[in-house]
Amino acid sequence: MNLTFEGFLKGYCRELSGQQSLSFRKLVEQAMTGAPRVAEPLFLLALAQGKAEYVLGLSEGSWMEEGYRGVLSLYGQTGSLVSLCAEDKLPNRYANVWRAYRAAKEKPAADRRVNALMRKKTLEALEESGVTRYGLCRALHLNKGNVYAYLAGDDSKVSRETARRIMEYAEERGTQEGAGRPVRVAG
Repeated sequence: MNLTFEGFLKGYCRELSGQQSLSFRKLVEQAMTGAPRVAEPLFLLALAQGKAEYVLGLSEGSWMEEGYRGVLSLYGQTGSLVSLCAEDKLPNRYANVWRAYRAAKEKPAADRRVNALMRKKTLEALEESGVTRYGLCRALHLNKGNVYAYLAGDDSKVSRETARRIMEYAEERGTQEGAGRPVRVAG
């Protein structure tokens, strides 16, 4: 997923305002009345789209105006929105928007790292319990191809939640059945 900052801001403004429109006029109205949390991503979106002066004019006389003027001044010093955000010069409420973007952008890679760790534990638990991969897929109603690819090393084939379900099932089966294989008694 190649999430851009502007794309993130559009989605974030929609989410926080509770509306699908990206009309700056409507978003400023929402920020002033029912959804004040949209104020910061709204202004960052305006900067990204070259509409900061317009949004500043819409916010004139409101509680948002002073903050917008401060951020616009900082933007003028750096000349780039990404530089402004990356240099950590933004007031905290604006910096939180940047941090939310970074977390969303880095989530797939983080999920793959976590899935790799869970895969290792899952394979050990499957070996211990004697549960087959096919049996695991049937019991959890999962796509066999994706599960097989995941267990073979493709950590992008299942979500973090699914990887956790697989691991927990394998571990649970291992504890229910002891070592998983019957012990042969000589005699």
